[in-house]
Amino acid sequence: MKYLLIALIAFTTIQCSPKLSPDAGWARQRWVVVEMKGVPVQQSGGRRDAFLSFEVTEKRFNGNGGCNQINGNYNINKSDISFTDVTSTKMMCQDMAFESTFLTVLSSVDRYEINGADMYLKKKNEILLILRSM
Repeated sequence: MKYLLIALIAFTTIQCSPKLSPDAGWARQRWVVVEMKGVPVQQSGGRRDAFLSFEVTEKRFNGNGGCNQINGNYNINKSDISFTDVTSTKMMCQDMAFESTFLTVLSSVDRYEINGADMYLKKKNEILLILRSM
């Protein structure tokens, strides 16, 4: 009877313990865009490099689109992810085409995969963006 009670307590503890969200390790990381639609993205090492940072507890993101500050919400479930309510500041820069493409591609993402320091943002099985944790 004693062992049955111990087993029951252990089982209940395991079942009731909080499960970590798939994005639990993403906070405090800067995910820099290193490739978009199969094309490497040149990095300057400056504040204008396109990147995302995740506010995991609020399910929000912020970053830079290559010119403007961007932010919005994201939803995640297992290997599915979507970016919604994406907004940006409205400064004009030389390469607005890059930023426009980046934001369009970001809004079409529906899956992700982590491999080492790289995050692959995909639409179905097609890799749209590769971000690297820096």
